[in-house]
Amino acid sequence: RDAELGGNLRNVFYLQTGADPQAFLREMKAQVQAQSLITVHLNTELIDTTGFVGNFTSRLSDGSAIKHGVTIVATGGKEYRGDEYAYGQDPRILTQQQFEAQLATPTFKVQLPISVVMIQCVGPADRYCGRLCCTTALKNALRLKTLNPAAQITILYKDIRTYGFKERIYTEARRQGVRFIRYDDAHPPEVNLEAGALHVKTIDPILDQAIELSPDLLVLSTPLVPASLPRDFSAG
Repeated sequence: RDAELGGNLRNVFYLQTGADPQAFLREMKAQVQAQSLITVHLNTELIDTTGFVGNFTSRLSDGSAIKHGVTIVATGGKEYRGDEYAYGQDPRILTQQQFEAQLATPTFKVQLPISVVMIQCVGPADRYCGRLCCTTALKNALRLKTLNPAAQITILYKDIRTYGFKERIYTEARRQGVRFIRYDDAHPPEVNLEAGALHVKTIDPILDQAIELSPDLLVLSTPLVPASLPRDFSAG
């Protein structure tokens, strides 16, 4: 569907294992392009498909028709970007994917933020756990700490869900001074843009009092949602 291979992996620049996801992507693309039995269609969508197992015919938006015996349905996903917490109203309010891209930009490293607030469970993840949002937030928090150990990072969360060995990332983030403040459905964070300043208000359940933060950046942890349907395909 896109102009190049890679999907969401094109937006992943760091892994806590130390592996280079972009190097892995380049290797996989090279292998696909070198395989004579694979035909790649870029900037192309599936228009319709007919037939039965062992004898399908699919029509593509580039005008070609492909006969094939098996279909693998991989619709893909994209990062949710809604208007919660004033997203889209100020360039200092980012998603985790956008923040990771900035962390990987050399020019961004010259002006690293001193304070960052992250809000978990944004958008659909408010009701259904995205399963990867917490790990992504912790990964980016630790990356910022590597680039700027003095950075003050506060994560506002409902539940921290770091599965299996990913719990080590949570432990490391706490060890490096990342602050965690829990909120509940009755008292979600509030974001205000006043006089050019960015304000985030929340209630600390332990102190039982309101806290106001004025970060350089606000990063929203949003889940993956289904990619848009190919054109005309939903109509049959």
